Amino acid sequence: MEVELPREHVGEAETVRLGAQLRALWAVEQVRLKRFGVGKGAELAGMPRAAFMRLLAEHGVAVIDYPLDDLREELRALGDR
Repeated sequence: MEVELPREHVGEAETVRLGAQLRALWAVEQVRLKRFGVGKGAELAGMPRAAFMRLLAEHGVAVIDYPLDDLREELRALGDR
């Protein structure tokens, strides 16, 4: 995929860095939309999982998406043991 940006705003040196940033932000959005999990998102972003998880947090995307009612039920079940 190619993205065209005005040359007067993006220098040659920035092209690689900008490409990496766009890829990472695209991966964040895919995780937000639940198209990919965190591991796959990190892989597609070309980042270590921990760094990608920090990026998700910076953009308000939950790393653990577990319904509260399910958590309560599991905690209740554990208490019954």
